[in-house]
Amino acid sequence: MPELGPNKTTASTYPPESLYEQWSDHADTLDMSISQYMIRMVEAGRQNISMNEASSESIRELLQHKANLKREIQRKEDRIQDLERQLQHTSRSKIVTYIEDNPGAQMPEITQKVADTVPGRVASHLDALEGDVIEQRADGYYPGERDE
Repeated sequence: MPELGPNKTTASTYPPESLYEQWSDHADTLDMSISQYMIRMVEAGRQNISMNEASSESIRELLQHKANLKREIQRKEDRIQDLERQLQHTSRSKIVTYIEDNPGAQMPEITQKVADTVPGRVASHLDALEGDVIEQRADGYYPGERDE
């Protein structure tokens, strides 16, 4: 199949609107632009590729697998964002901020400042983890159910 690159030219077709809608729906299902779809279908026809060779069930399985992978990527991206937000609230950032605000601070003062921020940090970590990694019940926190 040809790759879609910078050297392109225009090719026009004038299908009935209902046929164009079918092409567009199928292109969406395959996660392609309508242009990509038309190029791929024309090339497939030119090569006499039989769509009967690929069972519709295997195509459905691949599309389902693709959708599952997209959802998993989104979950991972969301998790990365959560972790990045948590990183902004770590002891390290609190220590650096405290020292910047209090040059010459001594170890006992810094330790006390970090100790004072622990409850808030733990609460924000629990909030970020709840539903994804842990779950809260009436009698406490428990490991969450993980998707395998």
